[in-house]
Amino acid sequence: MPYDPINIDRPATSTVDRFYERSRAVSTNPPPADERWGEQATDIESTRAMVAAVDARDPYTRAHSVSVAAYAVAIGRRMGLSAAAVESLRKAALLHDVGKIGVPDAILTKPGPLTAEEFNTVKRHPEIAIEILGHLSVFAEQLPLILHHHERYDGRGYPAGLAGERIPLGARILAVADALDTMLSQRTYKPAYNVDQVRAELIACSGRQFDPAVVQATLTLLDEQPSLVPLSPQTNFGLVKLSLSSTTDAV
Repeated sequence: MPYDPINIDRPATSTVDRFYERSRAVSTNPPPADERWGEQATDIESTRAMVAAVDARDPYTRAHSVSVAAYAVAIGRRMGLSAAAVESLRKAALLHDVGKIGVPDAILTKPGPLTAEEFNTVKRHPEIAIEILGHLSVFAEQLPLILHHHERYDGRGYPAGLAGERIPLGARILAVADALDTMLSQRTYKPAYNVDQVRAELIACSGRQFDPAVVQATLTLLDEQPSLVPLSPQTNFGLVKLSLSSTTDAV
């Protein structure tokens, strides 16, 4: 059975294998510049529509991707990432749940606990996202972050079981940003957490689910500006619009 190219100690999924095989091929033979610009022009609008479609399927997760992008940008800036890295992180956050468009509504909006089989279906969404977006070279930088945003720091996540710094930094930031929005938002299965509950959960999961460095940056952010939680896309953390092409709209 093939193993993924990051040399982890377990078999990779076929989607992970295909993604990294294609990444190597593209890096060796990149498409012409005019082809990349044409691809960007024709695909940005359809991808934006997919993001909106996923968020609109469940009233409790509406605007989730935009909120996760705002948190990710704030954490990335707090960690000292370059402007280019923050912009790439923002785009990945907006697209991180695109794969849920392939998850049935009956599962995605189920009010009660999921069965093991249903949870396994949901766990496919990072790989589905890669199957949807993988042919778009314009998103090449964001694809590893999207694919691995449900990996855990202790290696018990999915889809590839990566651990520690083998997980791309952007994906480690997305994992915390995604959890922040989930904790701070009301869901069918829980009320919204307050800031103290969020802090306690982040500390409890540091080194297990989350990268300790990302947790520390997030805790510092909460200490510095606690009144800005929960975060909307229009707070002082920075305006995050549902745009995938501009590099100036996260300010």
